[in-house]
Amino acid sequence: MGRALLLGTGLAAVAAAAQAQTFESTFKPIRQGDEVAAVAVRSVLTDVPADAAPFSLSAPVVYAGVPGIADRVRDLVVTDSQGQVPLTSSDDPAAPGGFPYFRHWKPARAVSYPVTISYRSLVQPAGSRQGPPFGIRPSGGGVSGAGSGFLVIPEHVKGGVSRVTWDLSDLPAGSTGIASFGEGTAEVSGPPARLMQAWYMAGPVGRYPAHGQDHGFSAAWLGSSPFDPGTESAWSAKLYTYIADELRYLKPPPPYRVFMRFLDTPPVGGGTALPNSFMLSQASAPREPGSMGPRRTLAHEMMHQWTGGIDAPQGVSSWFSEGLNTYLTAVVPKRGGFVSVTDYADEVNEIAKGYFGEPARTWSAERIAQAGFGDEGVRHVPYNRGALYFADLDARIRQKSKGKRRLEDALRPLFIAREQGQRFDHAAWKAFVVRELGPGADREFEARILRGELFKPHTNAFGPCFELKTRTYDRKGEALEGYAFVRRPGVSDATCKRW
Repeated sequence: MGRALLLGTGLAAVAAAAQAQTFESTFKPIRQGDEVAAVAVRSVLTDVPADAAPFSLSAPVVYAGVPGIADRVRDLVVTDSQGQVPLTSSDDPAAPGGFPYFRHWKPARAVSYPVTISYRSLVQPAGSRQGPPFGIRPSGGGVSGAGSGFLVIPEHVKGGVSRVTWDLSDLPAGSTGIASFGEGTAEVSGPPARLMQAWYMAGPVGRYPAHGQDHGFSAAWLGSSPFDPGTESAWSAKLYTYIADELRYLKPPPPYRVFMRFLDTPPVGGGTALPNSFMLSQASAPREPGSMGPRRTLAHEMMHQWTGGIDAPQGVSSWFSEGLNTYLTAVVPKRGGFVSVTDYADEVNEIAKGYFGEPARTWSAERIAQAGFGDEGVRHVPYNRGALYFADLDARIRQKSKGKRRLEDALRPLFIAREQGQRFDHAAWKAFVVRELGPGADREFEARILRGELFKPHTNAFGPCFELKTRTYDRKGEALEGYAFVRRPGVSDATCKRW
């Protein structure tokens, strides 16, 4: 008891020291003509303890397929009480597959705090390589993107509080600045690196609801959309509440923000989730009356809030973070009546095609990770292979429990433990499937998911309304034998919906 008390006191002192560090940043979007061309950043780092690691800055050279981020940093200047600090720079070795690697700036002399860091980050240019929407892009008189797409971060700081304010003086009247973690002046606890894992949007944004949140949900958008963003945001808010009720382990659901940007030039980027938020990025287009938004993407990205991830190497972890997410995105909205059974069947068969219809279906997880962002068909194999693995696992858990438990019931204790800080890695997963299915389930996981051994899912994967039928898929002239899910005669929509 005494030792535990002393340990706790020591941790509290460390935490207090870390919290004393502050990193305050002001973001100023700068227009050139009618479009934002850059974001000027001024940051001040203060209250860093004397025994902290040596001062060092970093920014991505490439981040998840988005190239040239550090190359677009201009006029980087660091100053302290002695004046301007000379900097030297070096780059990490390039990572395969478009995965992140960084540029580092280090001082040529010791620095004294407070330290001021100022620079401009140019927007990602039109026509650059397609990839997730991390790069900052102009649209609708404003700008948006992820922190990883424009920020230079003091990488030696491991705790504290970061604050963000906006200078919107160069944007249209009535503009607003919003981040994943707050609107206007906002702050987040933890190292400055946390600012990279957030979306940012500034400009004359549209909003849902007009003020505040809808049961923790809110949305903001820029640019000309082919659908009504307010209508799609209201649908998303209802689904967000339903997901929370179904999966139950995040109660009440945490505040969540959806960002939507509609771009006049490529790359458009698709949808990508970050903590408590995601960005939908599409091409701008005139409004089409009655047109619906990409609801499957909206559901998929919000679902990441619950599925989370697993401790595994970059890319390899996709079998869980994207595979489980793809599975739950198919089954949960269907249960709540957010999609029709017909649309559900189409989604399930896209999953089957994305696995059985790809030559990379037998590639190892490591080989797919090395391919990275170069081929979307290859990159999505873990999404679809993982989804079929989880559908198979669900059917077997239901069968073993005589219908009393399903996959989500089995996963809930793992999710709660992960939220409480317990390590969740491949060893933990293998122990879990052995508990659920018995000896050999761990080796089956390694064979199917890590080594890429082709497998046939359980006959009741995705529910009793389907039966597995053999199907030949054609991929660039190559015939690939696999399976499809065919609607079973006599099974009602209501039965399909309840599964």
